Amino acid sequence: MPVSVVRRERGRRWAVVAVVAVALVALPSLVTALRPAGPAADAGHLRGLVLGSAGEPYQGLAQSRGSLAIPELPDLADVSALFSTTTTTRAWYAGPDRYRVAVLTTTGEHDVYHLPEGEYTWDYGADMLTQLTGDPAVRLPRASDLLPPELARWALRSAPTDPVSALPPRNVAGIPAAGFRLAPADPETTIGGVDVWADPGTGLPLRVEVTARGQQAPMLTAEFEDVEQTTPVVTTPVPAPGSGFTATNAPDLSNALGALGRVRLPSTLGGRAVRTANFGGVQGAALYGSGLATFAVVAVPRAVADGAADAAGKAGGTAITLPQGTAVQLSVTPLSLAIVRPLSSRRGYLLAGLVTPAVLASAAADLATLRRSGR
Repeated sequence: MPVSVVRRERGRRWAVVAVVAVALVALPSLVTALRPAGPAADAGHLRGLVLGSAGEPYQGLAQSRGSLAIPELPDLADVSALFSTTTTTRAWYAGPDRYRVAVLTTTGEHDVYHLPEGEYTWDYGADMLTQLTGDPAVRLPRASDLLPPELARWALRSAPTDPVSALPPRNVAGIPAAGFRLAPADPETTIGGVDVWADPGTGLPLRVEVTARGQQAPMLTAEFEDVEQTTPVVTTPVPAPGSGFTATNAPDLSNALGALGRVRLPSTLGGRAVRTANFGGVQGAALYGSGLATFAVVAVPRAVADGAADAAGKAGGTAITLPQGTAVQLSVTPLSLAIVRPLSSRRGYLLAGLVTPAVLASAAADLATLRRSGR
């Protein structure tokens, strides 16, 4: 295969990875109550406790269950699995700068150690310890992001002023947990609600359910099977005798994004103000909107946009005609995607977010008329 074709294919893969990474960040299960769940708590007070729980230590076993129909994309199979299957993890969390998370599988485990001096990964199957250097501006979602505390705090930070209401308490991992529901105020987000149950004393989230708008069953659930709120000992891993050791730069998607298209994006798109310009330090990547109604935009070379549009069309996407270009839209509830190809331009745009297709269609129309200056 010619080298230019190989490079073009790699560019297309990175483009899809990048959009899912910045957009995504993003399952029904019933627990039998083993003891009385306790009284309901004030929802506003409990939300404050959850938001302030990042310093609460814990160690335990958790499961996340996803039902999003995300296709297995090149270089993104592990990320797709996080949101479409069941993932079992054991976590040792001493604080935001010191924790270890092990993804458990039938063949072993894959660990991530996050320490003040850096990160390490341990691959049981390959018998390999890897030291990661550098601090990537943008990284892919991983299992630790779907632990109940991380998922709950992400949702609440994304929608700090949206209303919450109390839910009936329930027993989670043997702890009488109080609950509340976050109801997104923006009607154009595809998220219908986020239910959180937490320890009413410490605010540690124990179970989270994320439900798409218009659906009854949650599409994503994260829950502790067992948990102890004690401080674990997390130290720098030492290679076992006979195992391998290597050091490498931490994967940095900003380099790939920067190579795709350095474009000055406008201050508003589809009536939504820019939330984060130059996302991850990359010119040509930005987040728009507020709360959970946020979408990402990435400028890419035309060849990448053409390849992404073709792939989206084959996956069931809908072609739309714009005043000065074309676009292909694809919905993978609750994620909406669009690929924009302006007329007479050497670049295109990839959009994705937890917003309705109408929002992306409006943003796509704006992008199709964007001048090279970005104004």
